[in-house]
Amino acid sequence: MTFRKAVKAAPPPVNVAYCCGIQALAGSHRKQVTCKNPRRLTGSIDLDSALKRVPGHASANRWDYGIGYRPGNGPERVIWVEIHSATEKEVSTVLKKLQWLRDWLNGEAEQLHRMTERADPDMRFVWIASSRVSIPGNSRRIRELNQKGIPSVKKMLQLQ
Repeated sequence: MTFRKAVKAAPPPVNVAYCCGIQALAGSHRKQVTCKNPRRLTGSIDLDSALKRVPGHASANRWDYGIGYRPGNGPERVIWVEIHSATEKEVSTVLKKLQWLRDWLNGEAEQLHRMTERADPDMRFVWIASSRVSIPGNSRRIRELNQKGIPSVKKMLQLQ
């Protein structure tokens, strides 16, 4: 299954949210995702925008983006990217967004969920700081993020 087909298999309006490369990311956000071989970026969706008017999701803390990625070996997978301010008080918001995303994948987007499971656990859910990172690296909140599946807060996502 390709990322494009998995998006088309998702419920409306996500099923029509597919964009080539990382075109679904806002212009300023595109600068924070790089890849040595851009052809490995197989597509993207702005999940937040796609679902912001859908009942049941409109008032939720929604995750930002999904990016299709084909590594040098193995099948295509999905990396979920949240670009959000990185302060200790925002950790709980990002964790709510992560729980919402997991629930949505499990309940509504089976193919995208399967492709997410193919990704390296450290690359499934990525939090990129929208500005500077203001969370001490040894804090309880960082440990909580690690336990929930977000290994760190990054300034950029750099893929091979």
